[in-house]
Amino acid sequence: MKTILPRHTIPISQVHSVLGGCHRQGLDVDALLGQAGISPSLLSSPLSRVSQLHFAKLLRVVQRRTGDEYWGLCSHPVRPGTFAQCCELMVHAPTLGDALRAGSHFYHLVLQDFTVRIQQKDGVAWVRLQSHVPVGECSDFAERVFMLFSYGVMCWMVEERIPISQVLMRGKALSDQATTSLLFNGPVLYEQSCSGFSFDVSWLDCALRQDRSSLHGFLRRSLGNLLVRYRDRSHIVERVRCYLRQNLTHGSVPLEQVADALAMPAYTLRRRLRMEQERFQDLKDDLRRDAAIDYLACPNLSLTEVAERLGFSEPSTFHRAFKKWTGLPPGEYREAVLADDPPLVVGQ
Repeated sequence: MKTILPRHTIPISQVHSVLGGCHRQGLDVDALLGQAGISPSLLSSPLSRVSQLHFAKLLRVVQRRTGDEYWGLCSHPVRPGTFAQCCELMVHAPTLGDALRAGSHFYHLVLQDFTVRIQQKDGVAWVRLQSHVPVGECSDFAERVFMLFSYGVMCWMVEERIPISQVLMRGKALSDQATTSLLFNGPVLYEQSCSGFSFDVSWLDCALRQDRSSLHGFLRRSLGNLLVRYRDRSHIVERVRCYLRQNLTHGSVPLEQVADALAMPAYTLRRRLRMEQERFQDLKDDLRRDAAIDYLACPNLSLTEVAERLGFSEPSTFHRAFKKWTGLPPGEYREAVLADDPPLVVGQ
């Protein structure tokens, strides 16, 4: 039996954010969603999620339709290829600090909504965005995306995960704020006077480990995969996720079993999860939910088979759990997904 290892799914709030510029321009949002294989009906369910594949397709579709690398979110379009051109400039710098300064100067000529500042003080380096427009849903998401892109590029250029001390966001916390904290591997503060993130100043002197030849492979990969690649594997949350992912089909894996596999007492595992602001049951639910979304895109699997592969003893239990996770019954979710996208087959 071929098992699908769960891939991280994207909350529907991110889809709403990407479409903000399209709504502002009066574009046919339903048509754009259809081209990306996402059913418009999912937008009405606040808990629903989409696969990484569908989300990446939506980003490309909206970029082509708006002619804007930032999906129409800024007050002016950013021509597709701008990010690649900036990376081409930065990769020739001798150190990370030189690369960041070159990148900030480049975007100073491109962006009008905010200015990128590279600052350092008291052993801390900052990438700050000085905004020139009022905070709003579109401008807030554009700034968040820019910072995620910047952090991903930084980690790639030095081939290491750069620990983030603090992340500042101008906008309000969203329902998926835990996702933002996970991507940055650091604490996030919302409703701040400016957006930005900080790290140890010593990283600015780190020599780049990439060149023009490796840049082409980097640009072919999605930034989402890149950020997952540089996630902090030393965190206990990531170690628990890894074990649960490998034992997904074994039914309800108790915390004691995971603690034993990680060579620590169960009470220590509970305490360390609390320190990282996570609950064991939430981690299990998230992995099962993401795997279920992948399985439901495969019409050759019945709902009973999907439930079995996720370790549920009864289909009715899976039905209730999935509706709790996404706001939709699994059958209805499958119909919505398959209605707008070619079906997959397990093993494809």
